[in-house]
Amino acid sequence: MAELHGIDPTEKESAGYEVPEEYSGQGDDRIVRNLRFLYTVQSEDPTGTTVIEPREALSGETVTLEQIGLIAQMKGEKSHAFYTDTERERIEAGANPDQPLSSSSSGDVSSMGEYELAEYIKGANPEGKELTVNETVALAGNDPDLAHRLLQAENIATDGEPRKGVEAGLNAVISG
Repeated sequence: MAELHGIDPTEKESAGYEVPEEYSGQGDDRIVRNLRFLYTVQSEDPTGTTVIEPREALSGETVTLEQIGLIAQMKGEKSHAFYTDTERERIEAGANPDQPLSSSSSGDVSSMGEYELAEYIKGANPEGKELTVNETVALAGNDPDLAHRLLQAENIATDGEPRKGVEAGLNAVISG
């Protein structure tokens, strides 16, 4: 099992950490979702002193659990810094992992009103979970009218406090 800080010659166990269900089918590697994912590795400097060095993996890179270590694995899974099993299947199928299963191309979302879209954003969708910022923006595609309705729906879904990333993304689609 991976050490606390990347590869370490001493063998320690993972202290009973259980991988969350949404990452359980991936084995010993993860695909980085975030723009940058920071982790540390334990190594020895030329004098023989053990040091902790920072490393980074960029979006789309595959990292092994042995490479990043237990601390980074737990941090990354908790903060959703890696693609989940479902999203990884979409990547391997050549699809956009941030695109919801039911997109505006299917016609379902484009015919919804603001309140229906708000419920869809909050979890009344095929996946049964709240949509992420990227998924919400991706619903609009290049349709300014749908983007405007989604922005109104985001306001409804979040009780007047829309997520900044959703606002910025949908306003970019609206302004063309």
